[in-house]
Amino acid sequence: MRHKNNRKLIGLLGSLLIFSTACTPITQNEADTNLPPEPVKAPVEEIASQVDENANEPGEENQTGPKKSEMVTAPQGIIPTRLTIPAINVDANINPYGLDESGAMAVPEDGETVAWFEPGTKPGAKGNAVLAAHVDDYTGPAIFFYLKDLEIGDEVLVADGDQTLTFVVTGKEAYPYNEAPIRTIFGPSNNQQLNLITCTGLYDRKTNNHQERLVIYTELKET
Repeated sequence: MRHKNNRKLIGLLGSLLIFSTACTPITQNEADTNLPPEPVKAPVEEIASQVDENANEPGEENQTGPKKSEMVTAPQGIIPTRLTIPAINVDANINPYGLDESGAMAVPEDGETVAWFEPGTKPGAKGNAVLAAHVDDYTGPAIFFYLKDLEIGDEVLVADGDQTLTFVVTGKEAYPYNEAPIRTIFGPSNNQQLNLITCTGLYDRKTNNHQERLVIYTELKET
């Protein structure tokens, strides 16, 4: 079942203490090298211990729950290929990514492609689907540079070539890079949610990282 797979995945992300988002600093010296951007990894809180293995996850029925004949089939979601955010003029390809060799969420090498965390939830399905992209690269601003300008009520459109789903921004949070709430971002939910992630804040040369992670929370718009 999808929620059990999410539980294992969240535990893996937490136990490895790695959370990779698309963050790349810009410096004049680095820009002159024309090197491709690299994903930046940061430690995160251990969350595997927070999961109660004996508790029912959203969508999990107990013995007194409805019969199979009374249950409604959960939405399956789509395999996303295109992201459009009219408010900040984003129009980008989406490619599926999983975990890289170090156990972090892999991200594109270029600054114009958006990563969908394929082992997780599909956009439109119940749960938290996740998209991540660079805020900048060695050439300048990247596709999620203006993500911070989104406001509650703005629309985020995700398409698979056959249909387009519209999500509405419900919240915006910046977290210290090592305190991102992994379960909230990646975990199970009864709602059909989509979370957009990039970096924000000042670049810290001591940690080779931006100081914060920006998360835009959205929910599927009722049709």
